[in-house]
Amino acid sequence: MATRSSRKATARRKSSPRRATSAKKRPAAAPTVPTIPPGQRVWLLELPWGGLGGGTPARVTYYKALTAHAYVGTALPSPLEPYASKPYSYLRWLEDELNGSEGPGATAAPMTLRPEQHADVDAIVAAAQRQFRQVHLANDVGTGKTLVAVAAAKAIATLRGARTILVTVDRPARITIPSWRRTIAALCHDNQCDDDLRWIIMSSDSLGKLMARNGRPRLKVDVAVIDEAHQFRHASKRTSYLRRLTRMDGPHEKAPFVLTITATPGHHPGEWGFLSSLYAQVHGDPSARWADFGRALAERGVPLETSYGKWTWTAEAKESLPMQQAAIGDVRDILQRHDPPLMLTRSAPWGPPPFDVDLVELTPDQWQAYELEWGDFQREMQLARTGNNVARGLAALVRLRQKASMIRVEHTVAAAKAELERGYQVLIATEMVSTAAHPVAELLEADGIPVARIYGSNPQAESERMRFQRGEAPVVVFNTPTAINLQAREQFADSTFATDTPRRGFFHQARYSGLLAEQTMGRAHRNHQVCAWSLVI
Repeated sequence: MATRSSRKATARRKSSPRRATSAKKRPAAAPTVPTIPPGQRVWLLELPWGGLGGGTPARVTYYKALTAHAYVGTALPSPLEPYASKPYSYLRWLEDELNGSEGPGATAAPMTLRPEQHADVDAIVAAAQRQFRQVHLANDVGTGKTLVAVAAAKAIATLRGARTILVTVDRPARITIPSWRRTIAALCHDNQCDDDLRWIIMSSDSLGKLMARNGRPRLKVDVAVIDEAHQFRHASKRTSYLRRLTRMDGPHEKAPFVLTITATPGHHPGEWGFLSSLYAQVHGDPSARWADFGRALAERGVPLETSYGKWTWTAEAKESLPMQQAAIGDVRDILQRHDPPLMLTRSAPWGPPPFDVDLVELTPDQWQAYELEWGDFQREMQLARTGNNVARGLAALVRLRQKASMIRVEHTVAAAKAELERGYQVLIATEMVSTAAHPVAELLEADGIPVARIYGSNPQAESERMRFQRGEAPVVVFNTPTAINLQAREQFADSTFATDTPRRGFFHQARYSGLLAEQTMGRAHRNHQVCAWSLVI
């Protein structure tokens, strides 16, 4: 009698041919890229999630390897035109690679550099000519660093016979990417770039798209422009991607030229890690020796120490502002006083933004509500300290800020309405959405005042910005501290200008970070346009 195990073995042997036969009938794997017949081209599309009208349009196919939809034909149907790849995007770069030819670029009204901007471009190019791998542009907020960066990148690419220029920008990408696209187009001759350069503008959050599965870059970057470089001051995925794309840990002579940009590089020198390779080159060291930037500085006497995996001031330095300022000056001067200068720090000729504190006089009921919340906060913080529960303390702090923010909403609205009556357009900066931005905007609109909303994940951020800039909404409520322009007299791509109505700004919620506060004020206090700010407390 056959045993149970032998019967199972026989069944497996008998079933093997059937499995082999079924495997042969499997359909062939789908192509990884579109096939382009002669006389046709491919368009890569940014379709919304779920397609159009709940489905994928005819003759449109999704390609997983490209992470994009594609249409192949002689012309793109008009319903699909709004979803076509944008000039200078990574999607357009892929599209051009597939077609073997470049699609149309962007157009914009010409822009010209001021004399001081020409001087900055010359200084950056001089460093590149001397084979330095990087320059840091730290001019004050609103001095026109974007225009300088584009002009310098074009000149350096021409100097080195380079072709691919990567630009990374901060959020919101729906505002920052069009702004850079406009500036690149504005420096083209007669709206046609004849320099054969290939620009790629990407949000820093999207840099992973440029990395292959093996962790290496998908493309060779010749010049990199890193806007709002303070985004890369901590160890993170985006920082890791940037280091690989710009070959920061590689030999100096094989690295692309990198132009980092931010007026606020960090709270202390230990956060300037995006400059590590440049400091290594200046000191004649291999890049890897400076990869741990905070450690390299500490070994050279800068008063830094590690805390929870991050570099910070030592206990002694925390108690001494002069010691901090001296350390910052020493580290900065290594680049700033170098010949040629490797850090540019031009001050804004219109001076810093006027700043004041507006004290709020609460009603008796509001005082009572605040005192109750303050008492709860004190109890929670004491319990958190006793139990060493950091999360509990942070939760208590957030809850207090939320409650205090709600109490002050009507006061911020009243201050904004008073400035409107004085002839200003008003900016209201918040950090939180549900307990600050939303209630402030809704209370203003309840009084019949149109409000532009630039907060949360609003897909209409750019159109909201333009509503404010064109004066259709006299108030903007926003929580984006960097990379957007809300100044008077901004020049648009079509040669028109924003209103010349003076701006007035209010912080409804104070920023913990001085860097973000300075950046926030620079949204309207820029390019010779003065905007006074107040903190409502």
